[in-house]
Amino acid sequence: MLRTQSLVTLLLLSLTGTLTSAHDVWLQTQSPVIRTGEVAHVDLSLGNHGNHHRDFKLAGRINLDWVTVDQVRPDGTSTDLRDKMFATASAEKEGYWTTPLAVEQTGTHCVVQTLDRVMQHGKSVRGVRTAKAYFLVAESLDAPQLKNHVHDRPLGLPFEVVLQTCPVSQTATGQPITVQVLHHGKPISDVVVSFIPEGGELSGEFDPNFEFRTDENGMASFTPKSANLYLIVAHHTAEDEKTDEYEYTSYASTVTLHVPNRIRNVSSH
Repeated sequence: MLRTQSLVTLLLLSLTGTLTSAHDVWLQTQSPVIRTGEVAHVDLSLGNHGNHHRDFKLAGRINLDWVTVDQVRPDGTSTDLRDKMFATASAEKEGYWTTPLAVEQTGTHCVVQTLDRVMQHGKSVRGVRTAKAYFLVAESLDAPQLKNHVHDRPLGLPFEVVLQTCPVSQTATGQPITVQVLHHGKPISDVVVSFIPEGGELSGEFDPNFEFRTDENGMASFTPKSANLYLIVAHHTAEDEKTDEYEYTSYASTVTLHVPNRIRNVSSH
């Protein structure tokens, strides 16, 4: 009986390791603009596994012990959110993690997630997963004030998608969204960036309507035709980043972006 239990445990650990290595992680809030004193719901999700990592759907629930989740406020201070998160489903691998934040400090907030772990995915692979989401806290929802632009500041992650377009004041249908992909802080070219609309499905192995390769400066741009929540995701396999413990390093980074029908009425000062 003990031998059977051990085998089951090993199988579950193997499946969990494969799950995280082959899937992506993302963060999102219910709105890009939240009134001061109200609640921002921060969700931590695992998925984007089907259709060549382009389906923006849940697939399991990540082990919180493997990740960091932090809120970075406009003044630069940060708070660890991981221990405040709770599951949205009773089954162990269903749903996602979430936490409510009562926000008071006006300005642009960032939530950021990191994971760096060796997984078994057919072979030993180091999986590095990062995710970001931004939201503005303002006194007024009708005419919010944008005090600072922080979206284009890299966070020093080993692999990250950096927004060059403001997620609050410059994002709308018909307006280009530009991102830069950084690997160890330097622009990386020829990386596929997918802009996946929630509920949408990308076609083929490379969809030119929603996918673009980064140029020599690590830049890629996309112009959305419809309002939606978009998952921006980039992947990179570093065959030369290996040790005796793992055979290569698999990177993925995501940013979620609310795209409205028209530019928001935001004032800057």
